Amino acid sequence: MFTKDITIYNPWDEQRTKRICKIYGFGALLKMKITDIPLKLGFNVLQKFDYERMVIDIEGKELKVTAESVHDMLGIPIGGTKLTQLDQ
Repeated sequence: MFTKDITIYNPWDEQRTKRICKIYGFGALLKMKITDIPLKLGFNVLQKFDYERMVIDIEGKELKVTAESVHDMLGIPIGGTKLTQLDQ
């Protein structure tokens, strides 16, 4: 089903795109009203992110990044198929 949806995906069909997002558990992202992330903020977060330990260092304090914290903040589903495992 997923491969079929991607194959016939039309980026201009907004309602279909929203429906697919909801089906695959990303509906919470549709409610976000952020139109952009200031470049400096995004750059600073990436500079302070330690991907080996999965933490963001904020003035000497560490913010642990976990699947659960990302889920809680963004509503992204936990588990399932990894993007690298999807059929081409």
